[in-house]
Amino acid sequence: MSSGIQWTNHSVLTFAKGGDPVEAMETQARAAVLQAMDDGWRGPPFDPLQLAELLKLKVEPRADIPDARTIPTDSGLSIEFNPSRPRGRLRFSIAHEIAHSFFPDCADFVRNRGGNPGIAQDDWQLEVLCNIGAAELLMPTGSFPELAEYDIDIHKLLELRKTFDVSVEALLIRTVKLTEAVCAAFCAAFDDSTKAYRLDYLIPSRSWRVKLSAGINLPSNTLVSDANAIGFTAVGEETWKEGVHLKVQCVGLAPYPGEIVPRVVGIVSLPGPKKLTQPELELVTGDALAPRGDGPKILAHVIPDSTSTWGGRGFAAELRKKYPGAAEGFKDAVRQQGGKLFVGQSFRERLEKDLHVFHMVAQHGHGSDQQMRVRYSSLVQCLNDLRKATSELHATVHMPKIGTGHGGGDWKVIRELILDTLVRKGVKVTVYQLP
Repeated sequence: MSSGIQWTNHSVLTFAKGGDPVEAMETQARAAVLQAMDDGWRGPPFDPLQLAELLKLKVEPRADIPDARTIPTDSGLSIEFNPSRPRGRLRFSIAHEIAHSFFPDCADFVRNRGGNPGIAQDDWQLEVLCNIGAAELLMPTGSFPELAEYDIDIHKLLELRKTFDVSVEALLIRTVKLTEAVCAAFCAAFDDSTKAYRLDYLIPSRSWRVKLSAGINLPSNTLVSDANAIGFTAVGEETWKEGVHLKVQCVGLAPYPGEIVPRVVGIVSLPGPKKLTQPELELVTGDALAPRGDGPKILAHVIPDSTSTWGGRGFAAELRKKYPGAAEGFKDAVRQQGGKLFVGQSFRERLEKDLHVFHMVAQHGHGSDQQMRVRYSSLVQCLNDLRKATSELHATVHMPKIGTGHGGGDWKVIRELILDTLVRKGVKVTVYQLP
């Protein structure tokens, strides 16, 4: 996804390393979330204070600052926040400051959410990215899957926000990432130099195909201007670009630091109940060792880093029984690298004509307790390697509910990782569960 903004902020350009800053922020935030989950972070609700602690960021309350800020100290970065702010805003502000810490030059000066007299003209771009990052941190991968079933209605979502204890912005972004509706979340801010509302970001749903980019100015008579106070809403239909007629639902939020006019966030959609069919992960009752369908196939499973024999229980044991020769081949491959396995590694072997196995080392250790041993961050590495293998072999993927048995992982999280890494990039995946 290209955001379409003409990025100029030095911190943003350094952070993005030549790529799209929005994609870079979402990638960085997701990586931080998955690592935190590996380290024991749980939710919902997902506590940004605990996340800051896991990321080695000091957090301190201070009643003499307007909102929150990140400051450099002798021992690293420190987040200070005003504890008297409303709970939802407080959680979002802390998550916003955590996102600031992702920037390599964060320690060069104070990042102040709530008023900075020295703010640069293009620092709004920095704030845009940190708001997007905060949304990813507060409502991360695998959370609130039920949002996919809710109607895209701004007033219903505003009520729902109280139930989930998150910010409006985070809820809107998470909703469009889950829904099959043709829509996108947006943020707009009043640009005093042009006397128009500027579209700061546009985050699409999976079904969105409308050619509309952030960075444009909205029409002078846009209904977005009716949401000109915090909590004010506006709903209607209008044209933002020639030939693109949209339904707009929005609400006013606190302005960027140093600005007066509230930002406006909301959802745009095509008028009428339109949805596009998207590829979906197929869940069936059956045996993954008897994969269904025609053509080349890959059996994928998770193994721990503490064994060179695929593990002794569950799917791995059944796989070894059926294909003992492949097990010997795997042991040889491990011996060739010194007899050690590391999370994030993957191995591919041919089992028979048009059938391969893909071992994903994404579990740390093994045991009979209920401890979570699967490592989500490592699983993403392995799934990316698996996608490359499917491209080489022109194969479909078949697997059990990986990482959820002895790995102790949350299927909601793992399912979304499979969807984002494989299914939504064109790989057909079938998941098998025994009756």
